[in-house]
Amino acid sequence: MTSIELRNLTTDGAGDRPLLDDISLTVPDGTTLAITGPAGAGKTRLLRTIVGLEEQSSGDVLLDDIVVNAVDARGRDVAMVFEDFELHPHLDVFDNLAFSSILRKGYDKDALSDRIDEVAELLALTDLLELRPAELDEAQRQRVALGRSLVRDANVYLFDAPFTAQSERVRTHVRSVTIQRQQEASRTSIFTTNNVEEALSTADRVAVMHQGFIHQIGTPRELYDRPADMFVAGYLGSPPMNLVPAVPDGQQLVLPLGTMRLDQPLIDRIGDRSVVVAGIRPEHCHDATGTEGGAVTDRVEFTTRIDDLEWRGSRQLAYLGYDLAPEVEALIGEVEDLLEFDLFQSFLVAQLPADSVLAAGMSIRVVIPRHRIHVFDPQTGENLTLPQ
Repeated sequence: MTSIELRNLTTDGAGDRPLLDDISLTVPDGTTLAITGPAGAGKTRLLRTIVGLEEQSSGDVLLDDIVVNAVDARGRDVAMVFEDFELHPHLDVFDNLAFSSILRKGYDKDALSDRIDEVAELLALTDLLELRPAELDEAQRQRVALGRSLVRDANVYLFDAPFTAQSERVRTHVRSVTIQRQQEASRTSIFTTNNVEEALSTADRVAVMHQGFIHQIGTPRELYDRPADMFVAGYLGSPPMNLVPAVPDGQQLVLPLGTMRLDQPLIDRIGDRSVVVAGIRPEHCHDATGTEGGAVTDRVEFTTRIDDLEWRGSRQLAYLGYDLAPEVEALIGEVEDLLEFDLFQSFLVAQLPADSVLAAGMSIRVVIPRHRIHVFDPQTGENLTLPQ
């Protein structure tokens, strides 16, 4: 297989902001990278630049340590599944699956037929091999486009939102068999997805992308537990991390629902900032009367009223409202405008056990392990909690 490396890849846009902004990343030989981010983040353009269909303004694309900027898409030998998954309407499913492979010189016809049969079985296409695209539904057509890349023997594999047309139940299976096949064959692969859980569950490493640049790259656990900035923290997770404006006051941080003691290193990193943002994952909020809550020693604790409650089978979500000063609301509005993404809410979400006896309108005492709380700079987004 082949490694992928991007060095300071930039594509200028019509306005002041680049379409791709100084992107550097490496996908080692035989590994899988998932790129996730909101619609319009630049994910598709990035893949099209790697494959050679879009031209960057500056920076380099390297395949196996060789700069391929001047090599056309055919010469790069990259298999790509496009988001629109177009098929050849005059060919049946078998020939669509074979199409990319037969364009390569010296292919083995029998070996290709065996690969098609294997992939067709994986993707539930065996009974459809003699049909044409017009006779298929959207989900089936997408699986044919996906299978066409899986059948092909290429240097690297790029998948642009390859599972979006599948129903939720089928999507999990198709994703699983696709990733397993790529990993067993040690194929270097990049997937894009707007689905955060999909990104975290399928790849060796994940890149979070927004506004044309990469915010952070790491293992799923690294990104989830140690987000580099406020956007990564607020984007990853379901429900996402609570981002709560807070005011530093000496050795403590004053949140709308309670106070948090600050250690000296964090006090030093906060410096003279008058407002910061506390990041709290819903699963780190515990009912103080429960077993998990009672076991927390170094903690932030507060009592408040449950505004609303959602029961979700294995868990329930309690929504705990709070008020903010007008000047703080104006500040977070400016942050959201700059990021072009809604990160803030006027409530804290606590994820609690499904068997806890709770109801909207009742009071609840919540405890949060202090070491689980992140602190961010609201303007730069930097995670001040991480060691420098």
